[in-house]
Formats: sequence, C-alpha cells, structure tokens
Amino acid sequence: MSEELCGAIDQIEEYITFDSTSQKYNFNDGILNAYCPGSENGGKGQCDSDDLKLGSAFMALLKNFESVDDYDDNLKGDILYKYAVLWLSYKIRENPNIEFIRSTIPGILEKNEWYKELSKSEDDNENAMGFHFIYLNNLYKFLKGICETINKCKGPSNNDECIKSAEECSKLYRSCLIAFPWKEICNPYCSILSNLKKDYDKIRAKYSDKKLPELKLTEGLSDCNEECLKLNKRYKDIVDEHNHSIDGSKKVPTLQNSLPGPSVISTSINNGNKLPYIAVPLVLIPIILGISYKYLTPVWRKKMKKKTMKKIINLSDPKKA
Repeated sequence: MSEELCGAIDQIEEYITFDSTSQKYNFNDGILNAYCPGSENGGKGQCDSDDLKLGSAFMALLKNFESVDDYDDNLKGDILYKYAVLWLSYKIRENPNIEFIRSTIPGILEKNEWYKELSKSEDDNENAMGFHFIYLNNLYKFLKGICETINKCKGPSNNDECIKSAEECSKLYRSCLIAFPWKEICNPYCSILSNLKKDYDKIRAKYSDKKLPELKLTEGLSDCNEECLKLNKRYKDIVDEHNHSIDGSKKVPTLQNSLPGPSVISTSINNGNKLPYIAVPLVLIPIILGISYKYLTPVWRKKMKKKTMKKIINLSDPKKA
C-alpha cells in the first residue's frame, strides 16, 4: 500500500459527502459527473439518485487507483477492486435510509453503465460484495489504519505516534480474525485480509528504522486461512451432529439452506457455533410442551377437583360454616 492509494481514498471522500440534513449524497466536484448517465456521448452527465452517485464515485475511485503501482499487474486489478468495495460499503453506511443487505452493493453498482462494462472474471469479487457490513467495516478500518500509519511514519514525524498507530493496526488485524464469515465467502474474506496484512508488512519493512510491531496473533488464533478451514470443519461437524441428534430414524432437514444469513452476526464468536444450538431448543420446545400437556394436565385437573370438593364439603358442614 502506498501514499497514492491512501490519497485516492481521501480524495474521493472529499468529492462525495453525505448531508445529514437533506439525507442525500452531494457531489463536491464535477469530475464525478463523468460516470453519470448522459455523459456516454460527451454530454453533461447527471446522477439524480443516491445509487447513481455512489456508483459514479466507485468508478472514479477505481480510475484513480490505476496510478497505484504497488502490486503485480496480474493481481493489481483484483486487489484494488476489493479495496474500492470496502470504501463503498463504508460510504453506503453513512446513509441510514439505505438497508444494507447482501444484494445492496451489487444492486447499486449494476445501475452504472461503466460498471457493466468492467471486466470482472473472478467469483471472489462478487462474494466480497456479499459480506455482512460488520466484516466489511472491520476490513476497512484495518485499511484506514494502515494509511494512518503511513501518514504518521513518513518523514521526520514523531516516532511515538508512528509506533502507536502501528500498534492500533495490530488490534484492528486481530479484530478481523475474531469474527469473520464462513462457507463460500470465507475464502475471499481471507484473501482481502491477507493482502492488507502484506501491505502492512511492506510498510513495516519500509520504515524498519522505526521498529514497527509485527502483526502477532493472540493465543488460540491462527491466520485467516487456517481459521477458515477450522470454522468450516466445525460447521460441518455441528450440522452432521444436529441432523442425527434428535431422531436417529428420521433425518432432520439440513441447516445449510438457512445459513449463513448476513443479517445475523456476532462480534465475539462466529455464528457457525451458535445457530445449531439455537435450532435444537426451537425444535425441542413443541415436544416438551406436548409432553407437559399430556402428562401434567390430568394431575392438575385432579388437584383442582379435590380443591373444589373440599369447598363443597366445607360449605355443607354447619360446624365449619
């Protein structure tokens, strides 16, 4: 990662801002109109909706990223595309009126004519847009943390501030490992995180005289790819166990179709460990209620009958009346 990449993100942040009063996005530079409808034939483009404005800003950011030469040519397009997606997810969340679901980012970008012409050969790019916002936000914070470290460490700056910023990157990196997606979107997530880690390692090597801390993992954590493998294996084991735990003669429908909804997220543990345990009690509740009704109701009725008979006897006994 370089100053050019971080500068491009800072610049696009100035070009498009969200107005909390009008609840709309505003262009602060006419350059973004270049990717609006109407400019295809040299006319003056006009983005008349928030979706079109966000799509235009995304394409402008990708264009600015072309000047970045930190990566091999065969990897550059894929890496920078995903970094642009991280920025877009952050920008979308500034608007509370936009519901952020799995299809939000693709839905916005597909309205842009230039995006439709963009060469996107890898499925990972589509999967990266399907992350829950918490995952995207953690990755974007890590990216911005690296940019902050670059700004603090370049030139004759305060060495303490440089190291402090780098230490914050270590925390942000661990946050990305504590909670991350599983199944088909686990691998593209790890791809982005691995690239960000490599970017930090390059910065650490570049400013070796400042002795920046290494991105170390706390005890019990592995790198992203290993965690991904462990998580998917754990998920498979839990599903298999769940499918045979309730009734050995009758297989319970698999949980795979209900997992993993991006709207259900835990910041402390992965949902792969929670959902089967939630599903089992939900299945058992009606069974327990049925047993309770069958066996406990007659007992309750007998007790009520005895109490009623006692009241009748007491009322008919003149000594107790």
